[in-house]
This record gives sequence, structure tokens and C-alpha cells, in this order.
Amino acid sequence: MFLNSQTLASLRFFEAAARKLSFRKAAAELHVTDGAVSQQIKHLEEALGQKLFLRLPRSIALTEQGERFAFIVRKALTDIENEARALSVGRASTEIRIRVNPSFALRWLMPRLNDFYARYPEIKLFMIAEYGDIDLSERDFDITIEQSTQPLAGLHSERLFDEYITPVCTPGYLEAHPGLKTPDGLADCTLLHDAHAWSGGGNDAEWETWLEEAGALPALRTHGRFFSLADMAIQAALNDQGVAMGRTALVGNLLESGALTAPFPLKVKSPASYWLAYPKEFSAAPAIASVSNWLKAHAGHFLLASPF
Repeated sequence: MFLNSQTLASLRFFEAAARKLSFRKAAAELHVTDGAVSQQIKHLEEALGQKLFLRLPRSIALTEQGERFAFIVRKALTDIENEARALSVGRASTEIRIRVNPSFALRWLMPRLNDFYARYPEIKLFMIAEYGDIDLSERDFDITIEQSTQPLAGLHSERLFDEYITPVCTPGYLEAHPGLKTPDGLADCTLLHDAHAWSGGGNDAEWETWLEEAGALPALRTHGRFFSLADMAIQAALNDQGVAMGRTALVGNLLESGALTAPFPLKVKSPASYWLAYPKEFSAAPAIASVSNWLKAHAGHFLLASPF
């Protein structure tokens, strides 16, 4: 098969259609018409001499040959895009995509960004609020901050800082629950959980960790309300709905302002730390070094000023 310009262009259309299993959805993603996608796929099939899709009454499906070809094309396009990205981030002026947990982004990172932009006006940051396991085959970021119990596999990883946890609530909620003089008093309270505190942790992982260290009733950890984001649990606490598990990075300012209070002096080290990570091939990129060094500097300042 001769890879002329038209055939090469068809590969992007094929990859999108194979991933979406829909010419219509591929067209929407690529900002072209359905007919344009159909024509490109037809051209590719003619050039290959193979059917890549089964045209069904209301859908499409990959043929066996299409499945194999889709895997190869997706990997090749991803490799090309990643290598192009690696060359791009080497420039002094560039856009850096940062993947970060939404709660950490809102409570810790966002309030500090004015300082970054003042220091590095030539670097544009594109924030991607995501959490959960990372699929490096479909990486959509240049640098990431993850809460994890270990370094991130397949990436250059550095521990940004450790995390400490303690229960928090509003002063009003504490006053209304006099039993909170001891951890066992939590039995009469509503516990507010971040159900996705770190990858591999249970939906009550933070409360389980703290209650075990406190020697409190183990059955307490299953009580309460569960949220998919730590920030939602914190907001529920601010609304007097219960006691949330506070993390250093997320509630420090709220404790300092008096919006929240910590009923107990016990601060427990979380099993998960914050990790700064990026592809190893980005190690020599000036823009990545600038972002990385800025984050580590602010992490150091934060630890020195932390109320925990």
C-alpha cells in the first residue's frame, strides 16, 4: 500500500470512528460532516483492499481486520502526538497541561496561580481536573499531581509532600454536639466521606485510617454520607451537615479563618502522599522544569506554614 497524503489523512478519521464506533460521533469530534468521515473510511478500505467496518442497520462494528488495524493506528498516532508534545514542551514559551484532582486544584493550587503567572508569563497552563487511574496509552497531560500511596508507574515521580488528616466541623456543629470531646463521640455525628481519597483505597479509607489510630469504635467508619470529591465533603461540613475528614492541603485556610475547627488534637499521616509526575522524556524540557520547580517551592512554603 502506498501511503500518499490522502491515505495518511484517512487514518485520523479511521481512528476516531474505530474509537467511537460511530461515523456521526467521529464527525462531531473532528468537526467535519458525517459524509466526509464515510468517504475517508471508504478510501482507506479501498487502498487496503479490506473491509474495516461492518455497516449494520443502526450502528457500525469493526471487522477482525479493522480491530487489528485500529490498535496499530491508535498506538502510532499516540506515539507521534507524544513525541511532538515532547518537542513542543522544550520551547521556552508553550502550553503545559496539568492533570490534578479537582479538590486539590480548587483548595490548594488555584489560590497560588497568580504567583506562577507573574513569574512565568510565557507559560500557559491548561488545567485538567481529573482523578483516578492513569492510562498512559491515552495520556492527555504533560504533568500531573496525584494523591497516591506510591510513585506513579511509567512516569518520573517525585513526592511533593505528605498529607495529614484530622476530623473537622464548624464551631456551631461542635457546640451542638458536646460528645465530641472524645473520638467515640463521633457515634452521635454524621461522618462525611471522600469515597475516592486515593486510588485503591476504600470509600471509607480516610476515616478508617484516623479511627484506627485514635482507638475509636471501628464500626463508626461505615457511618455517614459519601461523596465522590473531598471538596463536596468539606462543603457539607461548612453547611453544618456533619464532620468531614480534613486534609492539610484542603482545610488549612479554613482552620486559620475559623470557618472550620478540629475537635481533636490527633493528626494522622495519610497513607497517600501528593506526587508530582511527568513523562521521563520531558525531564530536560525547560517549561516542565519551571512548573515543577515552582510547585516544589510552594509545597515547601506550605509545609512550613501548615497549621497541622
